[in-house]
Amino acid sequence: MTHPVSTLVDADRPRLARPRWSARLVALAGRIISGEPIVLEGATASLGRDPGSRILVDDPRVSRAHAVIHFSADGAEIERKGRSPLHVDGVAVERAPLRDGTSIVVGASAIVIRHGVPIAPLPPTFGLIGTSPAMQLVRQVIQLVGPTTSAVLIEGESGTGKELVARAVHDASRRKGPLVAVNTSAIPASLAESHLFGHVTGAFTGATTAAPGVFRAADGGTLFLDEIADLPSDLQPKLLRVLEDRAVVPVGSTKPAAVDVRIVAATNQDLLAAVDAGRFRGDLYARLSGFTLRLPPLRERREDTLELLARDLGPEPPPMSPDLVNELMRRAWRFNVRELRTVGNQLRVRGVGASTLEVDMLDPAPGALTPRSTEPTVPTAKIEAAPRGSRAVPTRDELEGMMRRHRGVIELVARETGRSRRQVHRWLTKLGMDVETYREKS
Repeated sequence: MTHPVSTLVDADRPRLARPRWSARLVALAGRIISGEPIVLEGATASLGRDPGSRILVDDPRVSRAHAVIHFSADGAEIERKGRSPLHVDGVAVERAPLRDGTSIVVGASAIVIRHGVPIAPLPPTFGLIGTSPAMQLVRQVIQLVGPTTSAVLIEGESGTGKELVARAVHDASRRKGPLVAVNTSAIPASLAESHLFGHVTGAFTGATTAAPGVFRAADGGTLFLDEIADLPSDLQPKLLRVLEDRAVVPVGSTKPAAVDVRIVAATNQDLLAAVDAGRFRGDLYARLSGFTLRLPPLRERREDTLELLARDLGPEPPPMSPDLVNELMRRAWRFNVRELRTVGNQLRVRGVGASTLEVDMLDPAPGALTPRSTEPTVPTAKIEAAPRGSRAVPTRDELEGMMRRHRGVIELVARETGRSRRQVHRWLTKLGMDVETYREKS
């Protein structure tokens, strides 16, 4: 039986009466930090460089009275007061509504706004980085489920750290045996049964010696079955039998061998939808999903983005420019932490000797200039757009299209992208594009 994670946590943690809104500073003047949550009470909260600001941002690019947040029964709204830009979820605004998880960028500093009763803080155990409510919840569930013998099904997009969480579940179990990881989608179909359950000598052509298989290799420990949705259909009933009997029958043998294995499975697909579509056995799903743990995508844990990035920037990196901070906080992160680590590597390598880490040190984001989600944090109809910083880094094809459309006039391209003329020139230089080519075609 699947137990929703939220039910588990709500049943076991005390309810804390806390204010409904808080803010966390995650970047200050281009430097990555991990600020303590700032409780936001009252009808308004000021944001700026003034020492009396409720959200104090000691950044020379930030106005003394940069913005004010208004609270009401209907929600919260931020209003720009200073001359410097105000970005909400990557878009330059004059006024914009705030929601849980909204990111605010002022100068080269970033703040994440949270709404709702926060989960009691937990230390960054199990090697899982992040202070977001979503990661606090993941760690709490691991503490609850880890010591049990129940199977765990981990669901999450590619790159969200499913194997890392599987290891955390194993560590929390205190089982004496090893953690053995298997990517079920990478096992050749002809060898899948032998790989899982083992074989005896002479079981098939080439079986000159016996092999235990991964189940027996994980005896006394944990077997992590990654990409479980891709398990061949003919193997699904055999896996179910092993889970029910707690014994394997090696290929070529009729004698079962007892195994004591805790199963953790993972998928980036909707496994229940696969059951409904007939691609996955419902009885096997029921066995694997004793507890279901959903891992949040990176876009749902904005306050963790820069903390994770810091691992790959190396010691004492140069400060980040305002454009780069804004880009990092607004990205869709389609490939989650894998993509973030690639970005960290690009900045570390290209930032050697630089005084500032710039957005043009990054390759174009996958899916640049597309909406970052189907439910944007800031409804575009309610935003008064400012002229700068409202677009992502364009691909070469997109930049060529704009250059042709505007007949090589850099000022018009800068307006369309919401960036400076200098930034457009940087893109052109990086991509080897000649402005005169487009002017000659006019």
